[in-house]
Amino acid sequence: MINHKFDEIITDRLIIRKARIEDLDDIYNNIWSDEDISSTMLWKVSKNIEEAKERLERTVYFQKNSYSYFITLKDTGEVIGFAGFREVENKKDIYEDYGLCIAKKYQGLGFAKEVTKAFVDIIFNKLNGKRYIYGCFNTNDKSKNVCLGLGFKYLDSEEIIREHDNKKFMVDHYYLDKEMFNNKRLIK
Repeated sequence: MINHKFDEIITDRLIIRKARIEDLDDIYNNIWSDEDISSTMLWKVSKNIEEAKERLERTVYFQKNSYSYFITLKDTGEVIGFAGFREVENKKDIYEDYGLCIAKKYQGLGFAKEVTKAFVDIIFNKLNGKRYIYGCFNTNDKSKNVCLGLGFKYLDSEEIIREHDNKKFMVDHYYLDKEMFNNKRLIK
Protein backbone atom coordinates (compact mmCIF):
# COMPACT_ATOMS: atom_id res chain seq x y z
CA MET A 1 0.00 0.00 0.00
CA ILE A 2 1.29 3.42 -0.94
CA ASN A 3 1.86 6.08 1.68
CA HIS A 4 -0.74 8.70 0.81
CA LYS A 5 1.35 11.63 1.96
CA PHE A 6 2.99 11.39 -1.47
CA ASP A 7 -0.28 11.96 -3.35
CA GLU A 8 0.97 15.44 -4.19
CA ILE A 9 4.58 16.51 -4.53
CA ILE A 10 5.29 20.21 -4.84
CA THR A 11 8.50 21.54 -6.37
CA ASP A 12 9.57 25.05 -7.36
CA ARG A 13 7.55 25.08 -10.60
CA LEU A 14 5.48 21.91 -10.53
CA ILE A 15 2.76 20.04 -8.74
CA ILE A 16 3.28 16.32 -9.27
CA ARG A 17 -0.04 14.74 -8.41
CA LYS A 18 -2.48 11.95 -9.06
CA ALA A 19 -4.42 12.01 -12.33
CA ARG A 20 -7.96 13.39 -12.44
CA ILE A 21 -10.71 12.91 -15.00
CA GLU A 22 -10.66 16.66 -15.74
CA ASP A 23 -7.07 16.24 -17.03
CA LEU A 24 -8.34 14.62 -20.23
CA ASP A 25 -7.78 17.47 -22.70
CA ASP A 26 -4.30 18.33 -21.40
CA ILE A 27 -2.96 14.77 -21.28
CA TYR A 28 -4.44 13.90 -24.67
CA ASN A 29 -3.28 17.06 -26.45
CA ASN A 30 0.12 17.36 -24.77
CA ILE A 31 1.19 13.71 -24.51
CA TRP A 32 -0.99 10.79 -25.50
CA SER A 33 -1.70 11.93 -29.08
CA ASP A 34 1.95 12.79 -29.85
CA GLU A 35 3.60 10.24 -32.17
CA ASP A 36 7.10 11.68 -31.62
CA ILE A 37 6.90 11.33 -27.87
CA SER A 38 5.50 7.80 -28.03
CA SER A 39 8.42 6.75 -30.24
CA THR A 40 10.72 7.00 -27.20
CA MET A 41 8.30 5.32 -24.80
CA LEU A 42 6.73 1.88 -24.40
CA TRP A 43 3.12 3.04 -24.93
CA LYS A 44 1.21 3.76 -28.10
CA VAL A 45 -0.67 6.93 -28.94
CA SER A 46 -4.35 7.38 -28.26
CA LYS A 47 -6.07 7.71 -31.63
CA ASN A 48 -8.94 9.88 -30.40
CA ILE A 49 -10.38 11.57 -27.33
CA GLU A 50 -12.69 8.63 -26.55
CA GLU A 51 -9.75 6.23 -26.43
CA ALA A 52 -7.87 8.74 -24.26
CA LYS A 53 -10.83 8.97 -21.87
CA GLU A 54 -10.80 5.20 -21.33
CA ARG A 55 -7.04 5.32 -20.84
CA LEU A 56 -7.38 8.13 -18.32
CA GLU A 57 -9.98 6.19 -16.34
CA ARG A 58 -7.53 3.25 -16.12
CA THR A 59 -4.74 5.64 -15.17
CA VAL A 60 -6.73 7.25 -12.35
CA TYR A 61 -7.49 3.79 -10.94
CA PHE A 62 -3.86 2.62 -11.29
CA GLN A 63 -2.40 5.72 -9.67
CA LYS A 64 -4.47 5.27 -6.51
CA ASN A 65 -2.03 2.64 -5.21
CA SER A 66 1.20 3.48 -6.94
CA TYR A 67 3.95 6.07 -7.03
CA SER A 68 2.64 7.24 -10.39
CA TYR A 69 1.72 10.84 -11.16
CA PHE A 70 0.76 13.50 -13.65
CA ILE A 71 3.11 16.47 -13.85
CA THR A 72 1.39 19.86 -13.80
CA LEU A 73 2.57 23.43 -13.97
CA LYS A 74 2.18 25.07 -10.57
CA ASP A 75 1.01 28.40 -11.97
CA THR A 76 -1.60 27.16 -14.48
CA GLY A 77 -2.41 23.56 -13.51
CA GLU A 78 -1.78 22.38 -17.07
CA VAL A 79 -0.78 18.70 -17.31
CA ILE A 80 2.57 18.61 -19.09
CA GLY A 81 3.62 15.02 -18.46
CA PHE A 82 3.66 11.97 -16.27
CA ALA A 83 6.19 10.03 -14.22
CA GLY A 84 6.43 7.23 -11.72
CA PHE A 85 8.66 4.90 -9.76
CA ARG A 86 8.26 1.61 -7.93
CA GLU A 87 10.13 -0.67 -5.60
CA VAL A 88 11.94 -3.38 -7.56
CA GLU A 89 10.26 -6.74 -7.05
CA ASN A 90 12.22 -8.98 -4.66
CA LYS A 91 14.79 -6.22 -3.98
CA LYS A 92 13.85 -4.36 -0.83
CA ASP A 93 14.77 -0.68 -0.72
CA ILE A 94 15.74 -0.53 -4.42
CA TYR A 95 13.50 1.59 -6.61
CA GLU A 96 13.26 2.11 -10.35
CA ASP A 97 11.52 4.61 -12.55
CA TYR A 98 8.82 3.39 -14.86
CA GLY A 99 8.44 6.29 -17.15
CA LEU A 100 9.07 9.99 -17.29
CA CYS A 101 7.47 11.93 -20.08
CA ILE A 102 7.32 15.67 -20.70
CA ALA A 103 5.27 17.31 -23.49
CA LYS A 104 7.40 18.46 -26.43
CA LYS A 105 6.66 22.15 -25.92
CA TYR A 106 7.99 21.88 -22.34
CA GLN A 107 11.11 19.82 -23.02
CA GLY A 108 14.49 21.41 -22.44
CA LEU A 109 13.25 23.60 -19.59
CA GLY A 110 14.49 21.44 -16.71
CA PHE A 111 11.13 19.92 -15.74
CA ALA A 112 12.32 16.30 -16.07
CA LYS A 113 15.28 17.10 -13.83
CA GLU A 114 12.96 18.76 -11.30
CA VAL A 115 10.74 15.65 -11.19
CA THR A 116 13.71 13.29 -10.88
CA LYS A 117 15.15 15.36 -8.03
CA ALA A 118 11.81 15.18 -6.21
CA PHE A 119 11.67 11.40 -6.65
CA VAL A 120 15.26 10.97 -5.45
CA ASP A 121 14.46 13.01 -2.35
CA ILE A 122 11.42 10.85 -1.58
CA ILE A 123 13.22 7.57 -2.26
CA PHE A 124 16.31 8.33 -0.17
CA ASN A 125 14.96 10.65 2.52
CA LYS A 126 11.37 9.46 3.05
CA LEU A 127 11.34 5.80 1.95
CA ASN A 128 14.93 5.09 3.07
CA GLY A 129 15.73 3.55 -0.30
CA LYS A 130 19.25 2.35 -1.03
CA ARG A 131 19.30 2.72 -4.83
CA TYR A 132 17.30 4.41 -7.58
CA ILE A 133 17.52 3.01 -11.11
CA TYR A 134 16.65 5.22 -14.07
CA GLY A 135 16.06 3.71 -17.51
CA CYS A 136 15.67 5.11 -21.01
CA PHE A 137 16.00 4.02 -24.61
CA ASN A 138 19.67 4.29 -25.47
CA THR A 139 18.75 6.62 -28.34
CA ASN A 140 16.97 9.07 -26.02
CA ASP A 141 19.79 11.50 -25.30
CA LYS A 142 17.51 14.04 -23.58
CA SER A 143 16.44 11.50 -20.98
CA LYS A 144 19.95 10.14 -20.56
CA ASN A 145 21.25 13.66 -19.92
CA VAL A 146 18.67 14.20 -17.16
CA CYS A 147 20.02 11.38 -15.01
CA LEU A 148 23.69 11.90 -15.87
CA GLY A 149 23.34 15.57 -14.93
CA LEU A 150 22.16 14.47 -11.49
CA GLY A 151 25.11 12.18 -10.84
CA PHE A 152 23.65 8.83 -11.91
CA LYS A 153 26.14 6.27 -13.25
CA TYR A 154 25.73 3.71 -16.03
CA LEU A 155 24.58 0.31 -14.77
CA ASP A 156 23.71 -1.92 -17.74
CA SER A 157 21.70 -2.28 -20.94
CA GLU A 158 19.03 -4.71 -22.00
CA GLU A 159 17.12 -5.37 -25.16
CA ILE A 160 13.36 -5.09 -24.88
CA ILE A 161 10.53 -5.61 -27.30
CA ARG A 162 7.78 -3.03 -27.24
CA GLU A 163 4.51 -4.95 -26.98
CA HIS A 164 2.24 -2.94 -29.26
CA ASP A 165 4.51 -2.98 -32.33
CA ASN A 166 7.14 -5.68 -31.55
CA LYS A 167 9.90 -3.16 -32.17
CA LYS A 168 13.23 -3.91 -30.45
CA PHE A 169 15.00 -1.30 -28.37
CA MET A 170 18.04 -1.15 -26.17
CA VAL A 171 17.29 0.32 -22.76
CA ASP A 172 20.16 1.75 -20.74
CA HIS A 173 19.90 1.73 -16.96
CA TYR A 174 21.62 4.23 -14.70
CA TYR A 175 21.77 4.21 -10.91
CA LEU A 176 22.18 6.52 -7.98
CA ASP A 177 22.91 4.94 -4.60
CA LYS A 178 22.02 6.60 -1.33
CA GLU A 179 25.72 6.73 -0.43
CA MET A 180 26.48 8.56 -3.69
CA PHE A 181 23.60 10.92 -2.98
CA ASN A 182 24.79 11.62 0.58
CA ASN A 183 28.45 12.04 -0.41
CA LYS A 184 27.93 14.36 -3.34
CA ARG A 185 24.80 16.15 -2.15
CA LEU A 186 24.04 16.85 -5.80
CA ILE A 187 20.36 17.14 -5.10
CA LYS A 188 19.14 19.53 -2.46
